Parts: sequence; structure tokens; C-alpha cells
Amino acid sequence: MKSGKHGIAIWRIVKRLAILGTASYVLVCAVLYVLQDHFVYFPTESSTKLTLPAEEYEISPSTDAKVVIHGYVVNRHANGPVVIFFTGNAGDARSYVNVLGKLNAPVTLTNYRGYGKGRGTPSEKTILSDARHMLDRTKAEFPNRSIVLMGFSLGSGVAMLTADETVDGLILVSPYRSLVHIATRSIMRIFPLELLMRSKFDSRPNLDELPNKVLVLYSSIDRTIPTAETLSVLNYLPQADVVVDDVPHNLLLSGPENVQEIKKWLNEKFDNSPLREE
Repeated sequence: MKSGKHGIAIWRIVKRLAILGTASYVLVCAVLYVLQDHFVYFPTESSTKLTLPAEEYEISPSTDAKVVIHGYVVNRHANGPVVIFFTGNAGDARSYVNVLGKLNAPVTLTNYRGYGKGRGTPSEKTILSDARHMLDRTKAEFPNRSIVLMGFSLGSGVAMLTADETVDGLILVSPYRSLVHIATRSIMRIFPLELLMRSKFDSRPNLDELPNKVLVLYSSIDRTIPTAETLSVLNYLPQADVVVDDVPHNLLLSGPENVQEIKKWLNEKFDNSPLREE
């Protein structure tokens, strides 16, 4: 009799723990869903001192006057293809002006809403809409010029999803298939991320339709965008030229060697518009 009561007591404890565990799991899922943008987007404003001339611009890509995108243009009158650069999820375009200005090609460095001196709230929908706006704007400003989209980290997904038949090349720094794929390589895989995540930046439907001219730069020790994730992207891009480094994620565009590799690639692939040598 006692053993029977003991068994019932244990069952009740197990049942309560199961209910508590399930409720806690559901609660965490709800919190992740509501607060996820705080884990994806980190708007910042850089105080980097600019060491070369750069034009600053502000545009309102929507009818909402409160929404402003702020960015920079360097080397406007240079030869070569025109590069449109999309930053990572925690970067201000200003941080890359001095580095990408060394490409000696025209480069438009655009921020997302709320980043840098811009105003507004970033989301996948607005980021991709604004990227399309910048592509159209750049084509109008630089008619009859080759267009290359360049993205770092989060921005590589923006570049792949923005590329169309009018884009002549891509430079992808630490590319990924989707943010879901990145998250599932961490402890976050215990949650139903495909259902929870609003911002996915899933480039897989576009991978077979990207331009023939693609440069991929990644690090063999990258932990932010795991190296294995970038290698999965490369399985879809047999046309890609590849540069591999062994520096942390955020240093991939800091050293002169990788910028020189990008410049060399632009020269080779767009030889009809040679870049000015320093």
C-alpha cells in the first residue's frame, strides 16, 4: 500500500515538473519572439575619424518623413565598377569608409534604418526594401557602370537577396544561408527557430541565380558566422573566387591584405574599367 502511495507521489512530482518545464519553454519562446530584434540588430553610431574625402548623404526611402537613411560615397569620380556596401548587424557604415576608400573605385556605403545618423527601426522587410532603393538610386547616379554589391556578415545576406539581373558582381564577406542556419549551430537549436524568427534573410532561393562574378572572403576561425556555414554557401557557388583568412570575424576588413585582394579581384573581373593604382 505504501509503495503504491509512494509511486503516485512520484508521478505527481514528475507531472508537475513536466508542466513547469513546458510552461518555462513556452515562456522563453514567447520572450524570444517578442524581443528577438534586440538580439539581431544593434544600431550604432561610429565616431571614426575619416582620413579621406567622403560625401555624406541622407535620404528618405519611404513616405514616412521620420525614416532617414544616412550613408557615404567615396571616390565618386574614380574608374572601375561602382560598389554598394551593406554593413553587419552592429556596424555603422562610417567605420568602413577609410578601409573601402582604398579600393579606389566608387563606393556607396549605406546604413540601415536607425544606424549611424539615420532614423527609423530596422527589420528584414525595411532593410531589403531600402537596399533595393539604394540599388536603383546608384544605377541612376552612375548610368552605364558595372554594379557590384558587397556585404559583410548580415550584409552579405542583404547583398544576395538584393542582387538581380542588373547586378554584375558580388563580394560576400562571411556569407550564410540564413540567420536560422546560424542560430541552429548554437544552443538556440532547442527552440523552433523557423517559426519564431521574423528576420531570416534566407538567401537559398537566390543562390542559383547570383551573378557569375562572385568573391567570397571568410575566416577559418570565424565563430560569429561559423566557417562551416560559409562553406555550405560555397556549395551553391561553384563560380566563386575564394579568399580565406585566419583572423576573428570583425577583423576581416581591417587588414590591408584583404582589401588588396578585393581590389585585385575587381581589377581582374572588370578589366574594361581598370582601377587607379595608388
